[in-house]
Amino acid sequence: MPRMSWIRGSVIALIIAVPIPSRAQAPPAPVEEVDAFIKSMPQTNPFSSEADVQQGRALFQTHCTYCHGANGEGGRGADLTAGIYRRGGRDPELYTSIRYGIPGTEMGPVRITDDEVWKVVGYVKRLGSQGLLEKAPGDPTAGHAVYQKSGCVNCHRIGNDGGNLGPELTDIGRRRGVKFLTESLAKPEADVPINYRGIQVVLKNGQTVTGTRLNRDDLSIQLRDTRDNLRSFLMDNVQEIRFDKPSLMPSYGAMNKKDFDDVVAYLNSLKGAQ
Repeated sequence: MPRMSWIRGSVIALIIAVPIPSRAQAPPAPVEEVDAFIKSMPQTNPFSSEADVQQGRALFQTHCTYCHGANGEGGRGADLTAGIYRRGGRDPELYTSIRYGIPGTEMGPVRITDDEVWKVVGYVKRLGSQGLLEKAPGDPTAGHAVYQKSGCVNCHRIGNDGGNLGPELTDIGRRRGVKFLTESLAKPEADVPINYRGIQVVLKNGQTVTGTRLNRDDLSIQLRDTRDNLRSFLMDNVQEIRFDKPSLMPSYGAMNKKDFDDVVAYLNSLKGAQ
């Protein structure tokens, strides 16, 4: 089916199947008319005050966390902290994605009022830039040395260097605020993205392999072990699977205060390409 017809059919079916609040105007189906619809909307979010963003956060927790994670880190849905969006990151584009969903994906319409959609837009944009305006106390250069010495590079990738067992940190200073970075170092088990939760596979020969789960089906299970190796096991050879370690990352809460503050400052300095 031609792309134009597919989009037209998807949008029309979506509008018929899902009740839209009375104040919401359904976008026309053809692509060029959808573009015109977006251009006709406010180009800047009319609900962008701090109070609006916090209300958007509450709405996000109610309607969006099942797929996008408690802090937008992703899982079943996209990672919203990356600041990269399928339909674009301008306010009207985000509004359209949230209000009407994205055809061809699991992302359906969010059944809230138009004003509430704008508030969620404000919060989603905040997720992708929480650390931009913050500067952590401490010495980033010294923090980089502590980061290397503590073995963080074995699990986390920054640019082209590092491992893949933990989340990539290339632009963590843009995506996460200082408070989140501090808590993640002191209590890493408090917020573990679903893709990085620990797993132990106990084999029938007595061997135990620890890592993060990549995939599982009826016949096999795949994981990345603590040495960053990809491993696959037939379920016939597996005795037990344990999910008793939510985080493979150790706590650095006992680190001396200067080193701790310096590492936070280093992570806060990682803003990625601007």
